[in-house]
Amino acid sequence: MDPAEAPPLLDDLTPMEKKVIEGARRGVRTGSGTTESAEALATTDDPALQVRADLLRELLMGRRGELDPRGVSIRGFRVMGRLDLDQVSAVAKLELTKCALPDGTSMRGARLRDLFMVGCVVSSINGDRLRTEGNLKLQGISTSGPIRLLNARIGGQLDLDNSLLKNPAGPAVNMDSLLVTASIFMRGVKATGTGESGTIRMRSAQVNGQVEITGSRIENTSGPALSAERLRVDNSLHLKRSTFSGCDSHSTVRLTSANVVGQLSLEQATLRNSRGAALHADHLKTGGALHLMGANMEGGGTEGVITLFGAQIDARVVLTKMALTGETGRLLNLANATFKQPLTMPSSLICRQAETNTGKRRCASSDRKISVRGFVFTDLEDITWRQWLHLLVHHTNKYFPQPYQQLAATERAAGHDNNARTVLIVQQEDLRRRAPEALGGLAALWRHRIWGWLGRYGYRAHRLVATLLLALVLAGALGYGAGQVTTRPTHHAAERVLPATAPVDAPGTACSTAELIGLGIDRGLPIGATGLRSRCDLDTGTRWGQAFTYAIWVLQALLWALATLAVAAYTGLVRKPA
Repeated sequence: MDPAEAPPLLDDLTPMEKKVIEGARRGVRTGSGTTESAEALATTDDPALQVRADLLRELLMGRRGELDPRGVSIRGFRVMGRLDLDQVSAVAKLELTKCALPDGTSMRGARLRDLFMVGCVVSSINGDRLRTEGNLKLQGISTSGPIRLLNARIGGQLDLDNSLLKNPAGPAVNMDSLLVTASIFMRGVKATGTGESGTIRMRSAQVNGQVEITGSRIENTSGPALSAERLRVDNSLHLKRSTFSGCDSHSTVRLTSANVVGQLSLEQATLRNSRGAALHADHLKTGGALHLMGANMEGGGTEGVITLFGAQIDARVVLTKMALTGETGRLLNLANATFKQPLTMPSSLICRQAETNTGKRRCASSDRKISVRGFVFTDLEDITWRQWLHLLVHHTNKYFPQPYQQLAATERAAGHDNNARTVLIVQQEDLRRRAPEALGGLAALWRHRIWGWLGRYGYRAHRLVATLLLALVLAGALGYGAGQVTTRPTHHAAERVLPATAPVDAPGTACSTAELIGLGIDRGLPIGATGLRSRCDLDTGTRWGQAFTYAIWVLQALLWALATLAVAAYTGLVRKPA
């Protein structure tokens, strides 16, 4: 601003305002000496407890002479009028302690050193496009309107610890596209907002340090509690021991496409949502661990109480001791998620269904559903492969082959080939149970069922060999039985072969037991022969002989099929991960 166009300096300064100027020049804090609370100061008429906002602006602009580097520091005053620091390039820092700013403050496009508001009551703060060289400390403040820091750049840390933040007409804190060089601290905060934008907004914000929203209570009666889509945190994101209450069809805590270089922790956090998911973190990326141990999640939507669709977690994932409450079937959505380190899950997900019309709470095992289509992990901890397999069969909302293949691959990589085969067998059974249309018509279903009974879908080839041997025993039994059936006097359905020159009415000669058993095996074998039929054979000229011949033909066809399947099973030709 041209000095000629600058507004004139305040001339009717009060004695207290003169002390404020003198204190700024000497670098000491000016106190009002009052013991009144900041809330009481908001309505005081005592001139000794008042400082005009325009004077603070003049001081920060350097229009009251050279100031001490320690800046302007006042305690226990009511700031009269709106503290307008728009576009101000401050020459010193500003520190307000236990002051009241009933008309709020605006710092749009300002360039400040450090700004401290500690224990103050302020109606609202508009810091869009604010730039600070150092810290922005809003510790222990109380607001009745929004704090806006859109596109702001904080050169140090942002501190909102122990603050009481309220906005009846929108977000309590809006930090979209904020850049913080250090860390954000919101420990012990109580924040209440309204609307679909969320109570605390951090969309597309970037924090070069860590973010701590711990021991806090964040509420929204008509939207999400925390909206942090596309948030980038170069250290860790801690939401531990905090309560997030929302009413949004999407979620209470939104971390969609967020990127956390360190760990993400929601240990012992409580997330509640009567209309949608509790935690929505689709496409989340973390370079550190994901800790949900001891978290209490309550959701009311169809997407899942926790949804991590397409998430990528590069370190440990700890999901133990969670309590999940859902009004619908699905609780956990891990579809297309990738966990690159061992996964620690509860052996049984805790579920508390909403009350039914009869007033009773219902939670059957079939109600606990998770979605794991495309889910990728390297190892399992705490939960065994059998428990995970049980979860896939009984607690997923739909059949998908990939989770079974993933579990089998994980067990095979650990050297547990037998476990892997068991997983793939159960997969085929689940396929027939929940997706029979993928197999074809009724005949295909029966073929699939028989194939499962005979050879366990090719993953238990020894069962085929055992069945093959049983069929050979049955063939031998048929041969022996044919030698015991009389067709006419002195003749049997199976007997010694008479010479071609023997008369037609020549008496028959019984075969030995070994010959009869060998006859059955010889006729039943798909390939090869023992040569016994040249000495002992079925008399196909009789009805009994023909009956035994037909029976052995059936066995021979079965033996052909079993032998073929056994060879195919051992070579892996019939193993299909459908």
